[in-house]
Amino acid sequence: MPKIAILAGEASGDLIGSQLMGHLNKKIKNVKFVGVGGPLMKKEGLTSYFNYSELSIHGYFEAYKNFFYLLSLRNKVIKYLLKEKPKIFIGIDLPDFNFTVEKILKENNIKTFHYVAPSVWAWRKNRIFSIKNNINHLFTVFPHEPKIFKKAKVPVTFVGHPLANQIPIKPSIKKTRKQLNLSNNKIITLLPGSRISEIKNNLDLMINSANLINKEFLWEKLKKPQFIIPINSKANYDFINRRINNDNKINNIKLMIGHSHEAICASDFVITVSGTATLEAALFKKPMIVVYKTSLISWLILKNMILIPYIGLPNILLKKFIVPEYLQGNATPEKISKKTMEIMQNMKLQKNLNAIFKELHISLKKNTAEMIYKKINSYLK
Repeated sequence: MPKIAILAGEASGDLIGSQLMGHLNKKIKNVKFVGVGGPLMKKEGLTSYFNYSELSIHGYFEAYKNFFYLLSLRNKVIKYLLKEKPKIFIGIDLPDFNFTVEKILKENNIKTFHYVAPSVWAWRKNRIFSIKNNINHLFTVFPHEPKIFKKAKVPVTFVGHPLANQIPIKPSIKKTRKQLNLSNNKIITLLPGSRISEIKNNLDLMINSANLINKEFLWEKLKKPQFIIPINSKANYDFINRRINNDNKINNIKLMIGHSHEAICASDFVITVSGTATLEAALFKKPMIVVYKTSLISWLILKNMILIPYIGLPNILLKKFIVPEYLQGNATPEKISKKTMEIMQNMKLQKNLNAIFKELHISLKKNTAEMIYKKINSYLK
């Protein structure tokens, strides 16, 4: 029975990890998965050493505050994996945690693979030099990355982005709205993040923006829009529900646990924090605004490390400001609501965005899981 160790630390990693595991379950008889992951990976058979939410810490200051706890978790998971003796290890994203795990496992003759390359082209470029010693092979999800890593002599393969396979080129908006029981009013999806620290930093900004958008719709004599927030856990749902009903009362926001893709698909517009959600919105061909707020200390550290002018993945991949970004002090409800109305009333711009995002989608679409399977299969025998 071949044993594969796999480790993911947040919702996006859980999603792409589960997709890979689902494919490997079909290709490899009696495969066993151990490591760390979330509910989707557990459904595919993962025995998770601890709850992956323990690793969901957002921002440098927050990571510093939890440094010794994270160090303890990492040491424990390394001991656990060495005891389990898997044939291979696949670290999904989470480079600051996974690279040390990969380094020690590799030193103990366990073949190590890293899936989703660290953004060395955006910040902390010196990380590239340690990657070669930590892993046997790197799987990148963006087409511009292999050239960068090959220069540092890192074994690398561009495997496409798994979300580009999962999300259809032409999503069915009507079908999805019916599935979610949504009205025919304009739908605006709010994505404040998957980690509680992200939500705490960005939720009020989004709710206050929604209130101003409501006023703009009223002023323009338009039907009131419907806001929806898909939420990835019961704990996050309870927190957001309290904030909406107690502190920021607004009666046209619908909360739902899960169904993030359906919520994006059904929308006319998306307001999202930076991260994988920006790519998901682009793959669903949605006009959007990207926002990002974090603690002051984390922001001051991050601002001095960023090598490129963008943080939203569509802008990074297309190397220009295709969608607006409002960061930290520049992220205000007034600016966000004004820009939202401007874009939603510009049909020519929306049509242009749809065409650009369709081309992007096609460029990222590969047989991702099969490509990874072919690379790792020889190490499982």
